[in-house]
Amino acid sequence: MTEDKRKGVRAGYKKLGPTSRILFWIAIVSVPLTVFGYLLGLFSSEYYYARSQRDARHLANITMSRPVPFVRKFPVIIEDGGNTQEMPTPGRYRPAISRCPFSFFITEDGSINLRGVIYDTEGTIVTEGIGNSIRAIQPNKYDVNSDAKAIEVVDINLRTVFQLVVVPYEDFITEKAQQLSKLRSVLRQRMEAAGIDETTFLLNNEQQIVEEFKRKKIEEVIRLSYITKQGESWWISSPDGSISVKSLEEDEGSLIPRLFYYPGYSHPGKRVQ
Repeated sequence: MTEDKRKGVRAGYKKLGPTSRILFWIAIVSVPLTVFGYLLGLFSSEYYYARSQRDARHLANITMSRPVPFVRKFPVIIEDGGNTQEMPTPGRYRPAISRCPFSFFITEDGSINLRGVIYDTEGTIVTEGIGNSIRAIQPNKYDVNSDAKAIEVVDINLRTVFQLVVVPYEDFITEKAQQLSKLRSVLRQRMEAAGIDETTFLLNNEQQIVEEFKRKKIEEVIRLSYITKQGESWWISSPDGSISVKSLEEDEGSLIPRLFYYPGYSHPGKRVQ
């Protein structure tokens, strides 16, 4: 703008009355405010739309009933908290440990049917097994993921509260051998501290247990792990064993290793390892 035009604008502004001057400044200020409000509304709409879409996908993912994996051939083994129970034929089986919240019925075609629930600290059901499906409840606090051989439910802190995995028997034997080796190491340290040398006995005992597993003609292992509130304590059942604790922070080492990435709707069937 040239100097003459600037002078013309100033002269015109001076001729305006008080009311006109106020209206002039309102018009000047309202333009950027209107643009800012429009952009803010646009960004807010995009944000809440994306959030609603994310929440909808999460809700659809968690409320979807997931089929429990199948087994291919009998006999199979159910492992619950390190305890094993052989199932030579189809049928209904009581849990291997009395505190297990689930009962099993396996059909002739290998379908695993569960009946039972998992509770949270308030006594509310968070996971429910009905027939050949698992359903997670409370979508704002829990998430679920699965593939053809496993299904898992985690809480808001990604702590596993339910897990069912069908494991090849060869992998099961390898894992048991590793667990026994770790146990032997711990026992040997304690015995050495007490002045007792029983390393040979422990090694032979470990080998006998592994050989006993190898002699069994098993195809697959149904591994069940869970955390549920029972009375005033938590019952944790993991591949390393079962334990009752007053608080889940009391023994973090007893918690169940997570299998999948989350959120489940973004990583369907994608395992951590």
